[in-house]
Amino acid sequence: MSFLRRPVVLMVLGIVVLGLGGLAFASRDTTKTDPAAATRCIFPPCRASADPVPARGYEGGYVVADPADPDHVVITDTNVLDTKCGFHTTFNRGKDWIDGYYDLPNGFTGCRINAPSGGHVASGSIARGSGARIYAVFGSASADDNRRESVLVATSNDGGKTFGPAKVAMKPTGPDIGLARPLMSVVPGTNGPDIVLLSAWTCHPGVPAGTQCDGALFARSDDGGGTYSTPVVVNGPPAGQNTSQPAMDRDGTIFQTYQVRFNDGPVELYLAKSTDGGKTFTQSLLDRQIQIGVQYDAAKLVADPLTGNLYTVWADQRTGRFQIFFRKSADKGVSWGERSVLLAPDRDATGASRSPSISVAPNGRIDVVYYHTSPSPDAQNFDDVYWEYSTDAGDNFIARQVNETPIDRTKGYSGPAGSLRQLGNHYPPGVSSTDQAAYIVWSDTREATDITNTEDVVLRKMEVLGAAQPPP
Repeated sequence: MSFLRRPVVLMVLGIVVLGLGGLAFASRDTTKTDPAAATRCIFPPCRASADPVPARGYEGGYVVADPADPDHVVITDTNVLDTKCGFHTTFNRGKDWIDGYYDLPNGFTGCRINAPSGGHVASGSIARGSGARIYAVFGSASADDNRRESVLVATSNDGGKTFGPAKVAMKPTGPDIGLARPLMSVVPGTNGPDIVLLSAWTCHPGVPAGTQCDGALFARSDDGGGTYSTPVVVNGPPAGQNTSQPAMDRDGTIFQTYQVRFNDGPVELYLAKSTDGGKTFTQSLLDRQIQIGVQYDAAKLVADPLTGNLYTVWADQRTGRFQIFFRKSADKGVSWGERSVLLAPDRDATGASRSPSISVAPNGRIDVVYYHTSPSPDAQNFDDVYWEYSTDAGDNFIARQVNETPIDRTKGYSGPAGSLRQLGNHYPPGVSSTDQAAYIVWSDTREATDITNTEDVVLRKMEVLGAAQPPP
């Protein structure tokens, strides 16, 4: 018998080998380095989903970032191919994503494209509450209610890992009415529950375009989304469309903008204001132009938690092409500063900008994002995303381009505003502000082909130059 085949010798050699292997395992460096971590979702942007299916279709993206954790981001959108609203959450800034759809009440049927209540896609915004609470609002139709849309809210108590069963927050307010385009803001509770503020439109399925949607609604929850108030109409006669998300200032005054759109005249932009917690509203004219917004392009409104200032942005055509305008009020909407146009690089306003969103960082920085189309004749089917920010309460803005590759709107499901592809005009890019960065999402077709027509919601973290980073 060979020396190496003797049982005792083999046993001893095995013990030695196992011992050396265990020593090597115990002494190895267990810290794994991620070479892409420093720039992931900073440049280039990253796809906000782990969906492996090539023929994807995501639209209507909204985003919320965690001020205490720069790698924790939650995004909501609509899968237009599956007609479902859902979420995408990352705790390592886009390296891994948790994807999910909301658990709907019995009888509800997801998020339909071109729903009879209007508004095309029923996805709505997302907001942070206190602690690890995240709120998402969206629209869904009920088979028990003639398939008209209600407004639903889903809540996460673990930072967006999971969402509990969605609750109906606003029901149709009449037998011929459905609700469309819900938006949300949340006032995190400090010594009590979160306050959830909701807006939506009342629409009449089957009524001719132009008069289909004629009411702007408000509702609130004072118990962290447990129960909601009866919806209140915020507009005066004759109508109200394209409502903004509600905003609440430091004193509890509630604000909401809406438009009155006429087929034979200018579009009027109004501010609705409530000093009794949203029970009643008064209205005041904010602006009037030949055209404000592209179809469903609502003005947006936020309240600065530090100063109490109100900021609003919208797109209008007073220069002959759509441009983004910004206004500020320091007296609860009684008066407004001069209109400031936010121009992308073509300073002569020969290009077109539309679909703005606005956010305010905890330190008061204002972030505005929007789509811009170059004036070049060969670029009319392509979009860019721009971010403008102000650190002096809106007196001055710094502009930076966000996307590195033009977005080809001949692909995907949005299409140029005039082409009326499956979803018609675009939904706005979204933005969430921390003191150090703006987290921006938009719909992008970079992975589309003539076969797959892929459209994704993508995320980019835009760091503010010179901003101090949060402690680890």
